[in-house]
Amino acid sequence: MKVENWSNVIGGYISWVMDGYDLGAVVITSTILGELFYPTIKLLGAVLPIVFTIISRPLGGFVFGYIGDKFGRRSSLLITVLGYSLSIGLTAILPTYAQIGILASILLSLLRLVQGIFIGGDVAGSFTIVMESINSYRGVFSGLMQSGVLVGFVGVDTLFTYLASVTGREFITFYWKLIFIIGVIPAILAVLIRFKMVEPSVWLKIKHNVNPIKGLRELPQPFIVMVGFWLAIYAGPQLVPTIFGQIMRLSPSYFGLLVTYMNLIGIPSMLISGLISDYIGRRKMGIIGSIIAAIGAFLFYALIPEKTNLLYLTLLFGFLVNLPSAISPAFLTERFKTFARAIGVGTAYNGAYLIAGWAPILVSILSSHLNPFYAAATVFIVGSVIAIVGLAIGPETYKQSLEG
Repeated sequence: MKVENWSNVIGGYISWVMDGYDLGAVVITSTILGELFYPTIKLLGAVLPIVFTIISRPLGGFVFGYIGDKFGRRSSLLITVLGYSLSIGLTAILPTYAQIGILASILLSLLRLVQGIFIGGDVAGSFTIVMESINSYRGVFSGLMQSGVLVGFVGVDTLFTYLASVTGREFITFYWKLIFIIGVIPAILAVLIRFKMVEPSVWLKIKHNVNPIKGLRELPQPFIVMVGFWLAIYAGPQLVPTIFGQIMRLSPSYFGLLVTYMNLIGIPSMLISGLISDYIGRRKMGIIGSIIAAIGAFLFYALIPEKTNLLYLTLLFGFLVNLPSAISPAFLTERFKTFARAIGVGTAYNGAYLIAGWAPILVSILSSHLNPFYAAATVFIVGSVIAIVGLAIGPETYKQSLEG
């Protein structure tokens, strides 16, 4: 296992921890944010901050991916880390709907849109610079990088659970802000580490006179795969806090603990999946993982309404649903040429959110006709089928050289 530069790997990993922390902060506090900033639209208000965060990510992935391909991966990453560090901190000081009315809803929406742009741009650079710095066992590092998102989730979930348990009702009115304030700390650490990152030799070896946009001809197939992955994720683990809090009316301290365990067990799941993909291939692992995840999601949503064995069901769900997406960093990096790799990765990974980002709202709409648990399961399974089809029609990539 050869790593060209460990600062690139560490810096990229912290990017993924921050990606998970920021999105996790919005997801775990979705019920609270809905009540404080969108009190007139009920369940829709709880999912809007999530939707606004993710629908703007494609723009960030495209713009900063282009910058990364033309001017260097490190250059784009220095800009994006400063942007998302600022925006996560500003979320904590916004006035609420009760204080300034609909202006509060508008401000939070705009801030989440801006945050999505910087996080989306960060994905384009961090995926690319890490995978280009590794000469073997990219699948293992792919699972490690993707699991960084879950580490961020676990961190924010643990903090949420602790604050909710010790502050009581004051958590909903004030102490939720600490989650966003504390999120600035690892963001500052990421800034410091990124100054030590270097451009991968793979990128330095090529000429940069070709327009990266020309490399997007490979985009359709990986885009389809990512649409499927993220439809499942956003109708699955990213929707679970809203299901637990808004639908099942579990206490924040209780469902926060369940969500923490769900994300925690997903970390070894991704590492195992990434390792297996180094031997059987990204395509086969993605297809097998998607089938297993769909079965797990169906069982989870069918059984949790009884509110029995919730811990065991959540643990099983958390392990199974994270198997397919662990291949994403390696798979996407291997699908694009060096001159267009960052823009390709950023556009495919984030562009899928233009469709998949609406999964929570789609579940909300279906819930007016179906049991909300079956509505979520339906969207999850549809996502898994799309991912399977996308992987089946594309090439195997795990033996692909990143040079060229």
